[in-house]
Amino acid sequence: MSLSYPKRIFLTALVMLISLLMIMAALWLPQVDREIEVMDSLFVIDITDSMNVEDVSFGNETINRLEWAKEYTRQSILSMPCGSHAGLAIFSEARSLILMTPVEVCANYHDLMQMLSQFRPTMAWARSSEVSKALYTAIRQAKEITPQPTVVFLTDGHEAPPVHETLFPKFTDTPGEVPGVIVGIGGSDLVPIPKTNEFGEIEGYWEINEVMHKDVYASSRGDAAELNDNRPRTEHLSSQKKSHMETVSRRVGFEFISSPKSPQNLIKEMQKISETRQQPVKYDLFVWLASIALILLLLVFLPYSMFTKQHE
Repeated sequence: MSLSYPKRIFLTALVMLISLLMIMAALWLPQVDREIEVMDSLFVIDITDSMNVEDVSFGNETINRLEWAKEYTRQSILSMPCGSHAGLAIFSEARSLILMTPVEVCANYHDLMQMLSQFRPTMAWARSSEVSKALYTAIRQAKEITPQPTVVFLTDGHEAPPVHETLFPKFTDTPGEVPGVIVGIGGSDLVPIPKTNEFGEIEGYWEINEVMHKDVYASSRGDAAELNDNRPRTEHLSSQKKSHMETVSRRVGFEFISSPKSPQNLIKEMQKISETRQQPVKYDLFVWLASIALILLLLVFLPYSMFTKQHE
């Protein structure tokens, strides 16, 4: 459609006037009060040796489980609305250690990411990985935080030393009292576990005779089921222990998701179980108004020139 020169001038002037008004409004309009639903969370990341296994996909490459857990945590925090709170913790041996109590995610995003980037295998204070006990301590710690956060526990579920079914650690708290999600990490195939030195450098892999393959407590008391256990000795290898994590999650009243593709999978689960609260926030219209102004300016200069070029 062809417009006469006077009409083009009039429409151009009108659109530019509207754009100018939008820019002025973006600069001078006050922030708008609104209420949003927010939640509080505590991300607890496994940093034990099995998390050094490279068997998870990220984009077009394969990375180790710990790096995947850190990136997934970063994306999840980024997906949480401003006003929400997130804290960071690690676990090794039989306990979790909170390194950053929950803070507001937008104002403290840089600090959260700085802390998260420092999570390394060298921070582990012991070689063992008693997943269920570490989860129990994370729950007890979460109960002492106000407002109480939802626990997000990221692990491959590999217990080292292994736990016998008859001697499963007792959970003395009330299941579901603290809401939470266990995020399973890792592939389904058994692969060697890297062995790292004090500098975090990989210097080989754990061998079959270097790890315990049976529950030490059951063996020491002569547990009949343990003594007759003829399962292959594979504790020096690792995979995602889905069945074990499902059992643990039921014991503590948590949800369990395995190898989620998107942080939205986790956010949706958290929204179902978390005690969300209404948070008043100041909403800035600058981005929306400035974007409309930019689009209008593009409409002035781009479409007609492209149209006329096609008919030259």
